[in-house]
This record gives sequence, C-alpha cells and structure tokens, in this order.
Amino acid sequence: MSATTIMAQSDKKNQASDKRTANNTADVSSVKRVCLITPGTLPVPATRGGAIETLVTLLMDVNENSHLIDLTVVSIFEPEAEKSASKYRFSKIVFIRNNNPIMAKLYRFLKRFLAKCIPSREWITDMYVSSVFRFLKRSKFDHIVFEGGNCKGYDAFRMIQDSEIIYHLHFNPEDRIDNRCFAKCLAVSGFVADSWCRECDPVSTVEVIHNGIDLSRFQREVTKDERDSVRAGLGFASDDFVVLYCGRIIEVKGVLELLEAIRRVDDAHVRLLIVGSPDFARSSHTSYLDRVQSLVDELGGRVVFTGYVPNEGVYRYSKSADMQVVPSLWEEAAGLVGVEAMAAGLPLVVTRSGGLQEYVPEECSIVVERDEGLVDSLAAAIRRLEGDRQLRERMSEAAVRQAARFSGESFYRAFVDAVGR
Repeated sequence: MSATTIMAQSDKKNQASDKRTANNTADVSSVKRVCLITPGTLPVPATRGGAIETLVTLLMDVNENSHLIDLTVVSIFEPEAEKSASKYRFSKIVFIRNNNPIMAKLYRFLKRFLAKCIPSREWITDMYVSSVFRFLKRSKFDHIVFEGGNCKGYDAFRMIQDSEIIYHLHFNPEDRIDNRCFAKCLAVSGFVADSWCRECDPVSTVEVIHNGIDLSRFQREVTKDERDSVRAGLGFASDDFVVLYCGRIIEVKGVLELLEAIRRVDDAHVRLLIVGSPDFARSSHTSYLDRVQSLVDELGGRVVFTGYVPNEGVYRYSKSADMQVVPSLWEEAAGLVGVEAMAAGLPLVVTRSGGLQEYVPEECSIVVERDEGLVDSLAAAIRRLEGDRQLRERMSEAAVRQAARFSGESFYRAFVDAVGR
C-alpha cells in the first residue's frame, strides 16, 4: 500500500444523495456542488473534537434536513469517523489516509528542497494538501471551500479550473497572506475580517459569517436530582458555587490566571471545574499542563479537572455549573465556547478579546481587560456573580436569548448563501 491513499464512502451509499424529496430540496439543477477541505489535523465527523471539525460536522448535520447543497467533505482518515460517516445520506466524506509519518516528513523535506532549487514553480510541501490537490484535479465542484489551514500551501490550487475557491477564515492572521487563489474569504468575525484585509495581498472580498452551534445539545433539561448527582460525582456539594472553564489547556487560554483568581477568592464554597485537554481528544503532555496540574493540586478539593470531554457530553457539566469563565490571553477569532455557555444559560466572565465580544455582549457577561490586573479582575468578577443571584438570573435570561442568534440552521443558511453568492 502506498504511503498516501484516498478512500471515499461506497458508491451505493452515495447514490442516496440523488433521492431528493420535494420537501428536501428545490430544483435539482439549482443545487450547487460544494467541497469543504478540512485542515487535515482532526477528522470529520468530529469524533476527536476540534472547533473547525465540529462546525463542519454541524453543516453536514443541517444539510441532512435542508439539502440546499450537494456537499463533499475531505478529511483525514480515522476509524471512528469512518463509522460515523455512514449515517449521512446527503454528504459525501472523502477520507485521506496518510499512514506513514516518516514518509510524510520525507515528502515535506523533498518538496522544500525542490522549492529552493526551482523557486519559479509553486510546490505543495504537505502530503495531505498534495492528496487533496490530486482529488480536486479529477473532481468537479462549483465551489471549493478551504476550512482554515495554512494559506501558503494553496497557491497551486489556482490551476484548478471551473471552481470558485473560497477561504473560510477561522483564525486571526498575523502574517502577509498570498491571496491570489481565493475568489473571496468568509470570516468568523468582523475582527478577523479586518485582520485579513490588512494582511492579504491582493485584497479580496470578505464576508462575515458568524459561527453556529447545535443549540439543542446545550439546552437539554437537567433535573435538580441529575444536577446534584453530577456534582456529587465531582466531589461538589449542592450548595457550592461552581465556576466552569471549558476549553483547551494551553497558555493563551489563560487557565493559570483563572486558577490564581480562584486562589484569591477567599471562599471555600467557590469551586472551579476545568473541562478540557491540551489537544482535544489526542493524548498529549505539555509543560504547561504540568504547571496547571501543579496549581490544581495546591488548591486541593477546590478544583476538579476532568480532562477531555466530547462536545456532546459537555452539557452535563454546563448545567451543573453556576457560571463560566473565558479568560483568553490572546485575540480570539470568535467565541463558540461562549455561545455554548450562553445556550446553557450560564452567566459569563470573559476577557476583552478579538471577535469574542461579537458573540458575547455585555448583557450576558462581565468583561475584564487583559492587563496586569487580570487575575484580580477575574477574582472580583467571580465574587460579584457569586454574591448577586438577581444579576446571575438576568444574565442567564439574556444569554439564552443571545445564543438563539447562533443556531446551526442560521449558520448553515448564511454559509450556503455566502458560498453561492
């Protein structure tokens, strides 16, 4: 077997996409063929987590009911993702298997060497991207959408004819971007759209499409007994004030600062629940994780650390908490974790960070500055919410209303409209 193979779902299953009912779709001839290219780090469907992968899976889920586009998704291979893909009738998932990391490194080394020797030619230095390129050359789509990934690897895709190539921007660009191969850019916030316009060359059309979530996943009803049971399993009492952090355990997310803030809240009933890992479902060990774990140990029973939890299981912890903190130290491109918290009705404390405020307004959150007083500001905000039930209730009601703006259906229709425009 070669180092890189491409696997698609069976033709028999894919024929189901042609069985369109009258209330599933409009005129067949008007349905656009759209291919989404995922970054190639985590699989789709999102069996291993990942923000981009979860969004792409959401598009696939809504497309099952709406079917406004013929959707193909290119993803790295993962056995559980392949099993999960079988449930989709109106989305074709093409899995690319890079099964030899040594070959991938050798490929990258060779292509970089050739790029230095022949700089006039555009070279694809990533084996996954090269496999994607070969797949697209023998396929035909109306629109090809790159869902994040390294823009610098996509120059060669200009050779693909008869397809509009679009870049879906999920991060805050800080370096100059060669924008020649993209007809337009879709940005997850106005903040990153502005950054794209500053950094790309030449400037292209940019449209803001705010992210969405599966609201029902976080709005599930949980009884008091269920809530108390989850708390008891974590070692929390029913009358403890539980602060939730949900996200990756990496330096730019501000987890250490939040732990220091909890230390400064002089109330043993204020407890912290940390849900997350450094790299989603992939096991990884980092020096930052060691520092976090050391401080967790120092704080004893006041902090519980669950590790990675799949997105569909997070609601149990959200519904068992009293508030949530998003203490980001960098410029967040968007604010999906904030939307998930709002959908669960949680009051928020967030840093003033990039595109986050476009999702989480001040009626739903206490906003603190990312400055030298951050730890004290976080501690003060936590104490304020812990001591003011009426404020928490007002913020909770506003949060649920705000979250409704970011439904999966709204995101899907805005995405389809922007791609086809």
